Amino acid sequence: MPGSSLVGQLRGRVVAHSLCNCFGCRHDGPALERCGCAWTHQHHPKISPTRNNKWPRLLTGSELRQTCLNELLVDFPSLHSVLNDPLWVVLSRLWDKRRHTDHLAQSLYLENGYRLPALGPVLMRRLCVCPDWHNLGFVLALLGSTCRQFKAHLHWLRTHFLNYLLLVCMTEPGCFVREPLYELLNELYRRGLFEPIDDWPSDFAAFDQACQEFNRYADWLRYRGWISGWDLYACTLFQHCWPDEAWQRRNVSALVGPPAPFERSTRQAKFVEAALKGHRRDRFAMGEWPDVSDSLPVEPVPVAAGSS
Repeated sequence: MPGSSLVGQLRGRVVAHSLCNCFGCRHDGPALERCGCAWTHQHHPKISPTRNNKWPRLLTGSELRQTCLNELLVDFPSLHSVLNDPLWVVLSRLWDKRRHTDHLAQSLYLENGYRLPALGPVLMRRLCVCPDWHNLGFVLALLGSTCRQFKAHLHWLRTHFLNYLLLVCMTEPGCFVREPLYELLNELYRRGLFEPIDDWPSDFAAFDQACQEFNRYADWLRYRGWISGWDLYACTLFQHCWPDEAWQRRNVSALVGPPAPFERSTRQAKFVEAALKGHRRDRFAMGEWPDVSDSLPVEPVPVAAGSS
């Protein structure tokens, strides 16, 4: 993937923030530079651990040379999943090749060998039950497809995609790359490579405002002990509860007084735990269709009837 590509730049930023986690440093240029230089000196003692601006440049989308990347992969194997995320293949096809993602969407399968649910809304609830960055590429492959077989999937995404994307952008690494990710997706939307999306923000300011609104509700839930911060549990709870207008009308700015119990605490917690269990079980992938017997069952979907 060429470094000049906006997709390559977005990938470079995600790699940079992943490196900050690997180094255990703050997500800023000076900290990444300090840790990167120390790591280089450890592996190449003849190289002085002085300043090297290649490290902070990663946070703006620069990409490392392959030799350096290979050495990092030896020490930090978790970077493999970042570099091989299907998201980059999907975005490259849409942005660089300006082509729809029909073949990629058709190649979607479950790694555990179970067949995909035949009904579009059932599959989408199963794929999106937990707003996880690791599934964003699969969701975009479906959103960027024009195949008639995905008509029901696109209908579901028209209503639910924006909230799903917002929640993906509340956790790492999405929270660090909200603006470049939105700008890239918005341009694809303007090019007509995505079907209509309800309430799609016209600019990043509107998108960021929606993120801040979610943050205010997160503060309200954190104060009452429902969540500890933005993680997959919190995002799943949000996605399940957000369509509830009574839940949205709560005075989230009044963070005073003793925490009040949330009326449906037991039911909501059970739903989130079941959703997370199903999410851990279901690992989606794209590529050649697996050799699966027609006799294999489809596991039950861990989503309550009528849930979004």
